[in-house]
Amino acid sequence: MIVYISQLDLSEAGFCWTRLIIMPITILHVVYVWPILRKLKKARLTLVIGSMIPDFEIPLLTIMGYSIPRGLAHSLIGALTIDSLIAILTTKLIYSSQRVIGILGVNGNLSMSLVYSWGAASIGALTHVLIDYLHHSYNPILWPIINEYVEGPLTIFLGYLYASLLLHVISTIMLFSILLYSTGRLKISLRRLLSSPNNLYKVIVEPDF
Repeated sequence: MIVYISQLDLSEAGFCWTRLIIMPITILHVVYVWPILRKLKKARLTLVIGSMIPDFEIPLLTIMGYSIPRGLAHSLIGALTIDSLIAILTTKLIYSSQRVIGILGVNGNLSMSLVYSWGAASIGALTHVLIDYLHHSYNPILWPIINEYVEGPLTIFLGYLYASLLLHVISTIMLFSILLYSTGRLKISLRRLLSSPNNLYKVIVEPDF
């Protein structure tokens, strides 16, 4: 999920941008897989990373000069393939360090089949692609089968600016609700939660409370 504006005439809101502005708010995608996390016992970090990984292409495509930095990684096929592969490899990289495991306080079962991991990664990536599809004007959701951008349903009715603001407000409220709920369950302050990698990992990846 990003705030993305590039040479769009947003006259209905009285705005007009002529330069590319990208403000990734990728962490907000986690809220849409959080209910699933509470049901899983394995591959939870893979699911979380999968829900954010499609945005890896944004800085790459921007550096390469693409005016719309959204391609295969933001398509359905990309979610099931390249996004899932990168999510699995990233998870393995993180869990390969005993120091990182100690800092995060990992408690989950790290042993899982490739099929299970791929399924978790795919679910996470698909939620990202579908949520973005709702509020973006340029969605390569059917790439590479159909090499065209698809207009998101909310942008059709609200326009890009208001559709994006609506989704970001909803996602932000959901995130803060999760954090506040977690502080109550863990009996810690919000400040203590946010300042501790261990507590953040427990809330975002292993919410067993």
